[in-house]
Amino acid sequence: MLRKLIFSGVFFFVATAGVFADQAAWIEKSEAYKAAEMINPGAVLRRYCPPCGDTVWTDVTIRQIKVKKTDTQSYQVFINEKGTDLAYTYIEKNGKWMNLAMILGLKVSDVPEFLSDQKTSAPGNTGHPTDQFLEKCMAKDSTTLGMTDCVNKAYQRWDDELNKVYKQLRSVLNPDQKKSLKNAQLKWIKYRDSEFVLIENIYASFQGSMFTPMRAGDRMEIVKKRTLEIQAYLDLIKEY
Repeated sequence: MLRKLIFSGVFFFVATAGVFADQAAWIEKSEAYKAAEMINPGAVLRRYCPPCGDTVWTDVTIRQIKVKKTDTQSYQVFINEKGTDLAYTYIEKNGKWMNLAMILGLKVSDVPEFLSDQKTSAPGNTGHPTDQFLEKCMAKDSTTLGMTDCVNKAYQRWDDELNKVYKQLRSVLNPDQKKSLKNAQLKWIKYRDSEFVLIENIYASFQGSMFTPMRAGDRMEIVKKRTLEIQAYLDLIKEY
């Protein structure tokens, strides 16, 4: 579910906030530098945080690695300028994707030691190019602003796709079917607009920047669902 993906994107890289998921974010100096030595710029690591709601891992291309002191005793590894919890970080070692915290001998829980090479789909992910675009976009920038921008771009893609498949479906229908499609779509547009108002009113009662991409995601899901419905009708007619 997109909402869980947004939550995990917000919480995974938080450097200073005391969030529920941090296990191996603030560690000893020797451990932090040892971890940094195992991560090479240009390589890819995988992040996977089950406590955050992740159902699949996400690839992260490493551009920059730093170790920073967080307080008088603790240090943290920063990847691409974002504080990283090693409990949810996996690197390729001996042909396997291994949990970095466990490699260092750190005690962590609720995470697997190894990641399967088989990446399953997250709930709501159809394998559609727009889903793939959104996943890659959010992996590159998991800041609140970045995720919101990614979702807004995905929304526009779904909206464009909806217009395209609607026209394609209409072109293969008979007059009575075209009339029914038009009436249904006009009613859906009213439904969409009323849902958008509801979403705005619901989220107006929440405080915190993380709710901004969630609100955008709820709007996007409405358009995505309709696009897939129209596409299903089109596929049915083409098949039979």
